[in-house]
Amino acid sequence: MLDLLYVEDNPDDADVFGRVIRKMEKTISYKVINVGSEALDYLSAEGKYEAETAPLPKLLLLDLDLSEYSGFDIIQRARSLARTRLLPIVVFSTSDNPQDISQSFQLGANAYVVKPGTYQSIGQLLRRLCDFWLIDNNVVNA
Repeated sequence: MLDLLYVEDNPDDADVFGRVIRKMEKTISYKVINVGSEALDYLSAEGKYEAETAPLPKLLLLDLDLSEYSGFDIIQRARSLARTRLLPIVVFSTSDNPQDISQSFQLGANAYVVKPGTYQSIGQLLRRLCDFWLIDNNVVNA
């Protein structure tokens, strides 16, 4: 089973994420996808993921500003699929725009977190997110 799917098109943000996750005490399996259309294929087990059953993650960490499809599109599609209807989705964005936050929740995000500006604060935040969503939270995938 995959612990975490991170959808992020900024290579620097994806690199920081990977370095932080690899330094955690608990081993966390993760996959980074950097294109919105590939994320949709993964979540719906279509396209290049059709032949294999893409393991459903325990948590989807999602940037809003993506190429091809936005994070909003991905939330909306994930909530429309039986496979991902109950998948926990945490928006992880640089935007603190109240409209982005409101729209994310209206579409079905479970949480919205603004990315902090420093490596250390990103590390602390990701540790707290992983502790809650991957350890403390009881997830039921239908």
